[in-house]
This record gives sequence, structure tokens and C-alpha cells, in this order.
Amino acid sequence: MYVSLWVVNMKKTKTVMIFFVALLVLTSCSSTETVKVGWIGPLTGPSAVLGTDGVTAAEIAVAEINSAGGINGRQIELLIEDDQYNTQKAVTVYNKLVNVDGVDIVIMSTYSGVFAVSEQAVEDEVVVIDPLDCNDQLAGSSKTVFCIATDSESIAQVLADDANSKNFSTIGLIYWNSDAFMPLVKDYFVNEFKGKVQTEAYLAGTQDFRTTLTKMSDFDALVLLGYDETGIAMKQARELGFRGQFYTTGTVTSPSLQEASQGAAEGTLFAFWSAPENEKTNRFTELFVAQKGKKPILDLATYPTYDAVKIIAEAIKKEKPLRDALFEIKDYQSMSVVEPVTFDENGAIKISETLFVLEDGKPNAIN
Repeated sequence: MYVSLWVVNMKKTKTVMIFFVALLVLTSCSSTETVKVGWIGPLTGPSAVLGTDGVTAAEIAVAEINSAGGINGRQIELLIEDDQYNTQKAVTVYNKLVNVDGVDIVIMSTYSGVFAVSEQAVEDEVVVIDPLDCNDQLAGSSKTVFCIATDSESIAQVLADDANSKNFSTIGLIYWNSDAFMPLVKDYFVNEFKGKVQTEAYLAGTQDFRTTLTKMSDFDALVLLGYDETGIAMKQARELGFRGQFYTTGTVTSPSLQEASQGAAEGTLFAFWSAPENEKTNRFTELFVAQKGKKPILDLATYPTYDAVKIIAEAIKKEKPLRDALFEIKDYQSMSVVEPVTFDENGAIKISETLFVLEDGKPNAIN
């Protein structure tokens, strides 16, 4: 009886062992079925223009990679989270993507959000790539943060250079203070402009700028660093009799900002980047129009996001730690930059902006 029980127990043990081995194999297979990539950025709220086209670009890149067989046979699964360009929400959805969804690659378009998760990303062994903002402080915030985007410093440089060339002596600067990005551009501008700058901060959702604008009514120009609310500021400035030059960023191309300005945004000078005209960008634009029914509003939030996904795919193919693989990518032929690109020692690929003017609601380059 003892022997038979032992035999039965051995059979049960063997069965259990086989079950756990099978479970382990299945679990291993399921974990490698897809490459999970998280995307975090604003899809709603006054800063939505920074995210809506970017997420479409990511979807197009993922579809191309998957239709071509994926990455070493694995399909990419894109997990999208809206943070409304809010730092706290960015951290919340980052933790969800990493701890619940099992993501170890995050594309994040919220500037302060990247800084907020940078150290945690090192502990989590998660690579974060910003396709909207790029500077040495951002890329150097931790060893797993990278960026491929327009150079934050070039925005301020472009605006200050034009104001200096016109010999403006006094400028009012109103900036969005609900995130670290616009204050950074503000600081760069103040350093580069040769005249006097009076600065005033505002918070997301502000609807009345008249008290601030009254103090600046006789200034040579106004620099408005923000999002859809700056359209309201432009309208109110003109109503108060301001006739000087408006300067701003590429967010002035947002239809909702222009609607809020009620025509006051026309003639605004702004720092901007437009995708180069070539076969690759033309093909992407066709795919974008086919999916959304219109061209991208903000090139600088769109084309670099596509490149970020493609670069991630190239790095994963190397089958080594992603951070190391990204630094090994040399002379990548991106869509955002005419020349082949390579991450610098900080993990940055910077794209310079130039001066544009808003005419009939469209960006036109100033040569």
C-alpha cells in the first residue's frame, strides 16, 4: 500500500512538474508575443495640439513595422495614455503602463513629465524618449532618457535674433507656468534679447489677460509662450490697443488657438520647424492624410514621433539592453533630419527651428 501510494504521488508530482513547465513555457511565449511601447502625451485640453498628431504618427510607424513582420518576429503593441500635458497625470499613467501593462519603453511628449519619471525610469529599467522637446538638461536627466526633437534653445534664439535685428528696446513676455518647458524658453529668451524684458506668468486655463496686458500696451512686442490661451491674450491685446509685434512658438498653428484669437494671430512671428520635402516625408504625409483626413498641424510634434518609433525598432533588433543599442545606432536616416543622425553623448538628437510668419492661418517660412 505504501509503495502504491508512493507511485501515485510520484505520478502526481510528475504531472504537476509537467504542468508547471508547460505554464512556464506559455508564460515565456506570451511575454515575447508583442513588444509593448507606451505613448504618453496630451490628447485633450488646451495643449492637445502637442499630442493628437504625434500619436497618429506613432500609430503609422507601428503599422508599418508590424506589416513588415514586426521586430525579430514580434509585433509592436502601442498603449496610449492621455495626460492632458499635466505632470501629475503623466506620472500616474507612466506607473500604470510600467506596473500594470508591463511596458519597458515609453514615448512621452510632456516635458515636466519626463523629468518627473526620469529617476524612477532608471529603477524600472524603462527607456523614455521625448519626441517633442530636446535639450541637454532633458537628455541628461537620467541614463535612460533620450530625445529626438526640436532644440528648446533654438526657439528662444530665433525669436530673440529677430527682435534684436529690429532694435526693439522693450518686450513683454507672458508665459505658461503650469509646466517647466515654457519657463525654460522664457529664461533663454531673456538671456539672448539685448533690451528690457518684463515677464508675467499665467496658469493653464487663464481666460483674462487684460491686467497684465495693460502694463505692456506701449511695448515694442509681446512674446506669448503658451498654448490655446495665448490666442485669447492676442485678441485682448489688440482690443486694448496694442499694435506691436507678436512672437510665439509653433503652437500658433493650432486651429483652436487661432479661433480663440479671432484673427489677432495673423502676422505673428514664431519659431517653427517644418518637415523637409522628400519622397519619405511625402509618403508619410499621404498615410497621415489617409488616416486623419488632413495634414499634420504641428510638424515638430509629428515627424520626430514617427522617427522615435522607428529608431526604437532598430535598437530592439540588436537583442541587447535598449539603452546600449540606442547609442550603437549610427547614421540613422531619419525623416525629420536631412542628414543621417546619431544620438550624442547625452542621448539627444536636436533639430533646429527657424523663423516663420502666420499668414492666412498657415506657417510660412521667412528666408
